[in-house]
Amino acid sequence: MSPATPPYPARGAASYWEPVWQRGRRFRAIDRTETEALGRHLGTGRGRPALDIGCGEGALTAHLAALGYRSVGVDCSPTAVALARTRHPAADIRVFDFDADDAAGLPHPAFAVITCRLVYRWAADKPGFLSRVRALLAPGGVFWVVTSVHDPARGAPRSWDCDAPDVELLTTGWSRVDVHELDPSFHCYGLRP
Repeated sequence: MSPATPPYPARGAASYWEPVWQRGRRFRAIDRTETEALGRHLGTGRGRPALDIGCGEGALTAHLAALGYRSVGVDCSPTAVALARTRHPAADIRVFDFDADDAAGLPHPAFAVITCRLVYRWAADKPGFLSRVRALLAPGGVFWVVTSVHDPARGAPRSWDCDAPDVELLTTGWSRVDVHELDPSFHCYGLRP
């Protein structure tokens, strides 16, 4: 288990993240290196559905749409969703708690691409989270995870780093695992069933 457990296991993700977004907290912006890695890995969407879990400000959701996917961004924070809708008015962004809400509330029964950027580390029930992702991933689909990982050269792990057991759990049981190292402590994982 990671050095710091998620701050909200008893209260739920929304009760934690909504005040964080209300206080104006922002997270690492998507850069060109990351979007190019995603584009190379996924190719064009050709109208296939994509789900962006924990979409925050909506930049990744909008980028998936620009690649040709019918992208839907979901976040448990109404403040984050309002910000995303302001920044990306053409994007389909919804309030949805991936850990707690019924998947029947999503617009598609399966997705060709599911992304989660800076989200996996904070899943209170990682096996349950991964199970839900697998259930929603269409045959031949891709689960794209962007996360901070512990780099031993940096010393002690940061609270937002995934440790080796987190990464092992994430990458086990897929037919194909592609790792794109953006820097020693920031990785993208392309996972196929």
